[in-house]
Amino acid sequence: MRMKVYITLSLSAFFWGGSAIAGKYALAVFVPSFVTFIRFFLAAAIIFILIDNKKQLLHINWVTHVRMLVTAIFGVTLCYYFYFNGLNTSSAFNAGIIEATIPLITLLIASLSGMERVKPWQLLGLIVAYLGVAITISGGNWHSVKDSSYNIGDIMLLISTLCFGVYNVLIKRWNIPISGMVRMFFLFLYGSLAFLPWVFTDAYHQVAFCYPGRTITLISIASIIFMSIGGSVLAYLFFNQGIDEIGATKAASFINLVPFITVFLSVFVLKEPAGLVQWIGAVVIISGVMLSNRVKTDKSAIQPKLPIRQGPIR
Repeated sequence: MRMKVYITLSLSAFFWGGSAIAGKYALAVFVPSFVTFIRFFLAAAIIFILIDNKKQLLHINWVTHVRMLVTAIFGVTLCYYFYFNGLNTSSAFNAGIIEATIPLITLLIASLSGMERVKPWQLLGLIVAYLGVAITISGGNWHSVKDSSYNIGDIMLLISTLCFGVYNVLIKRWNIPISGMVRMFFLFLYGSLAFLPWVFTDAYHQVAFCYPGRTITLISIASIIFMSIGGSVLAYLFFNQGIDEIGATKAASFINLVPFITVFLSVFVLKEPAGLVQWIGAVVIISGVMLSNRVKTDKSAIQPKLPIRQGPIR
């Protein structure tokens, strides 16, 4: 039984880590607005089917709906608007290592909002990790920061982590009193519907779902299905099962595999070139994250990774 749990948790990490790779395949054909909308709208439809007691959807007060809308805008709409636009011009390698900083940005936001006290080693880990981000974004050339010649896609990926950090803190602060499946349904539904202005804007400017001259391929369609069913539905269900079986702390440790899976797949599947500077940035970022998570002694402290049970990850 324990082995089965470890396998399903590993699959969760694989689905999340592989979503960046699938995203690159999808974005090679479809525009970002279509990819993001269809991914989460399809996920909302699947979760709706999986909800046993659908009557509970009708007995939620307006305050809860407003809070779900706000969290959806940060955790889905804004987060993935910047993520897919960033992924479209950056690499899956960079996306994987930059998103590893989500727990740290969550910790920082929680600290600034008075929900958490940052301990010395956590502050040091945060500084080290974002030094690694600076190395990654600048490509090791500090003049690029001064001259604003860095990859704008990496900046968008960084903003994406900020949005997801805000989402994590809001979920923790509000503690929305509805079941996990219902929460995910509204999160994906509201988040996808909020993408519609972006989709309509592209349509107004006569941008089709596909880039001109691109042919829809089986792998591009399969990639969207992989992100929607695998990264947004199955990974969430498997992760919840893992929490129920072995506890939140042990289950959350599997999330640390996500950036490694993304980096591995980006190099060996997408054949993305990864130079020495990128590897140095990756090592520095992971070192900072591990240092920040060195000890967890305060059970009342925010656990930045745990709200993933209540929302999506890549």
